Amino acid sequence: MRACIILAVLALTACGRVAEGTKDALNKGGEIAGTAATEVIEGVTTGVENAWAIDVGLSEDLKAKGLSLGKTMVEEDSAGVDNVLVLYVISANEFSGPVTAVALDQDGREYGRASAELKLAANGADYYTLRFQSRTDLERKSRIELR
Repeated sequence: MRACIILAVLALTACGRVAEGTKDALNKGGEIAGTAATEVIEGVTTGVENAWAIDVGLSEDLKAKGLSLGKTMVEEDSAGVDNVLVLYVISANEFSGPVTAVALDQDGREYGRASAELKLAANGADYYTLRFQSRTDLERKSRIELR
Protein backbone atom coordinates (compact mmCIF):
# COMPACT_ATOMS: atom_id res chain seq x y z
CA MET A 1 0.00 0.00 0.00
CA ARG A 2 2.81 2.38 0.91
CA ALA A 3 4.50 1.51 -2.37
CA CYS A 4 1.34 2.48 -4.25
CA ILE A 5 1.15 5.85 -2.46
CA ILE A 6 4.84 6.55 -3.13
CA LEU A 7 4.41 5.62 -6.80
CA ALA A 8 1.33 7.85 -7.07
CA VAL A 9 3.18 10.82 -5.50
CA LEU A 10 6.15 10.29 -7.84
CA ALA A 11 3.84 10.04 -10.85
CA LEU A 12 2.02 13.27 -9.94
CA THR A 13 5.32 15.08 -9.38
CA ALA A 14 6.64 13.84 -12.71
CA CYS A 15 3.44 14.92 -14.49
CA GLY A 16 3.74 18.38 -12.92
CA ARG A 17 7.31 18.70 -14.18
CA VAL A 18 6.32 17.51 -17.66
CA ALA A 19 3.41 19.97 -17.71
CA GLU A 20 5.69 22.84 -16.65
CA GLY A 21 8.27 21.84 -19.26
CA THR A 22 5.58 21.64 -21.94
CA LYS A 23 4.19 25.04 -20.93
CA ASP A 24 7.66 26.60 -21.01
CA ALA A 25 8.35 25.08 -24.42
CA LEU A 26 5.03 26.37 -25.78
CA ASN A 27 5.67 29.83 -24.36
CA LYS A 28 9.15 29.92 -25.89
CA GLY A 29 7.76 28.70 -29.24
CA GLY A 30 5.08 31.40 -29.09
CA GLU A 31 7.70 34.06 -28.43
CA ILE A 32 9.75 32.90 -31.41
CA ALA A 33 6.68 32.79 -33.66
CA GLY A 34 5.58 36.24 -32.49
CA THR A 35 9.04 37.68 -33.13
CA ALA A 36 9.17 36.13 -36.60
CA ALA A 37 5.70 37.43 -37.46
CA THR A 38 6.64 40.94 -36.31
CA GLU A 39 9.81 40.87 -38.42
CA VAL A 40 7.82 39.75 -41.48
CA ILE A 41 5.27 42.53 -40.98
CA GLU A 42 8.02 45.14 -40.53
CA GLY A 43 9.77 43.86 -43.66
CA VAL A 44 6.59 44.03 -45.73
CA THR A 45 5.84 47.54 -44.43
CA THR A 46 9.36 48.74 -45.29
CA GLY A 47 9.11 47.15 -48.74
CA VAL A 48 5.78 48.87 -49.44
CA GLU A 49 7.16 52.23 -48.23
CA ASN A 50 10.19 51.86 -50.51
CA ALA A 51 8.04 50.83 -53.49
CA TRP A 52 5.86 53.93 -53.06
CA ALA A 53 8.70 56.31 -52.22
CA ILE A 54 9.05 59.60 -54.02
CA ASP A 55 12.57 60.84 -54.64
CA VAL A 56 12.97 64.42 -53.42
CA GLY A 57 16.18 66.28 -54.18
CA LEU A 58 17.64 69.76 -53.89
CA SER A 59 19.10 71.72 -56.77
CA GLU A 60 22.84 72.35 -56.68
CA ASP A 61 22.10 76.05 -56.04
CA LEU A 62 20.12 75.26 -52.87
CA LYS A 63 22.79 72.82 -51.69
CA ALA A 64 25.44 75.52 -52.21
CA LYS A 65 23.37 77.83 -49.99
CA GLY A 66 23.63 75.28 -47.17
CA LEU A 67 20.25 73.57 -47.40
CA SER A 68 19.73 69.83 -46.94
CA LEU A 69 16.70 67.62 -46.45
CA GLY A 70 15.62 65.41 -43.60
CA LYS A 71 12.44 63.36 -43.76
CA THR A 72 9.99 63.98 -46.58
CA MET A 73 6.36 62.82 -46.65
CA VAL A 74 3.46 62.87 -49.08
CA GLU A 75 0.01 63.42 -47.61
CA GLU A 76 -3.53 63.50 -48.97
CA ASP A 77 -5.58 66.64 -49.31
CA SER A 78 -9.22 66.76 -48.15
CA ALA A 79 -10.34 65.12 -51.43
CA GLY A 80 -8.00 62.14 -50.95
CA VAL A 81 -5.47 63.22 -53.59
CA ASP A 82 -1.77 62.74 -52.74
CA ASN A 83 -0.73 66.30 -53.57
CA VAL A 84 0.71 67.62 -50.29
CA LEU A 85 4.47 67.43 -49.81
CA VAL A 86 5.87 67.85 -46.30
CA LEU A 87 9.60 68.57 -46.06
CA TYR A 88 11.94 68.78 -43.11
CA VAL A 89 14.52 71.31 -44.29
CA ILE A 90 17.86 71.80 -42.55
CA SER A 91 20.02 74.87 -43.07
CA ALA A 92 23.72 75.23 -42.29
CA ASN A 93 23.52 78.95 -43.10
CA GLU A 94 20.82 81.55 -42.66
CA PHE A 95 18.36 81.20 -45.54
CA SER A 96 15.34 83.22 -46.55
CA GLY A 97 13.59 82.96 -49.88
CA PRO A 98 11.22 81.07 -52.13
CA VAL A 99 11.64 77.42 -53.04
CA THR A 100 9.74 75.75 -55.87
CA ALA A 101 9.06 72.02 -55.95
CA VAL A 102 8.76 70.61 -59.48
CA ALA A 103 7.08 67.18 -59.83
CA LEU A 104 8.48 64.99 -62.60
CA ASP A 105 7.09 61.64 -63.73
CA GLN A 106 9.15 58.52 -64.49
CA ASP A 107 9.96 59.84 -67.96
CA GLY A 108 11.17 63.20 -66.60
CA ARG A 109 8.09 65.14 -67.72
CA GLU A 110 6.88 67.90 -65.44
CA TYR A 111 3.34 67.55 -64.13
CA GLY A 112 3.10 69.95 -61.20
CA ARG A 113 4.66 72.81 -59.24
CA ALA A 114 4.28 74.16 -55.73
CA SER A 115 6.14 76.95 -53.92
CA ALA A 116 6.84 77.97 -50.35
CA GLU A 117 8.69 80.78 -48.66
CA LEU A 118 11.45 79.40 -46.41
CA LYS A 119 13.01 81.28 -43.51
CA LEU A 120 15.69 79.43 -41.57
CA ALA A 121 18.35 80.56 -39.11
CA ALA A 122 21.91 79.27 -39.38
CA ASN A 123 22.01 75.69 -38.06
CA GLY A 124 18.22 75.70 -38.04
CA ALA A 125 15.59 73.30 -39.31
CA ASP A 126 11.83 73.27 -39.74
CA TYR A 127 8.93 71.54 -41.48
CA TYR A 128 7.41 73.12 -44.60
CA THR A 129 4.25 72.08 -46.42
CA LEU A 130 3.91 72.51 -50.17
CA ARG A 131 0.47 72.01 -51.72
CA PHE A 132 0.33 71.11 -55.38
CA GLN A 133 -2.78 71.74 -57.50
CA SER A 134 -5.65 69.30 -56.98
CA ARG A 135 -4.91 67.65 -60.34
CA THR A 136 -1.34 66.89 -59.29
CA ASP A 137 -1.45 63.41 -57.77
CA LEU A 138 2.11 62.68 -56.67
CA GLU A 139 2.61 59.27 -58.22
CA ARG A 140 4.78 56.52 -56.86
CA LYS A 141 8.30 56.60 -58.21
CA SER A 142 7.92 60.30 -59.05
CA ARG A 143 10.82 62.66 -58.61
CA ILE A 144 10.55 66.10 -57.08
CA GLU A 145 13.24 68.71 -57.61
CA LEU A 146 13.46 71.63 -55.22
CA ARG A 147 14.74 74.75 -56.98
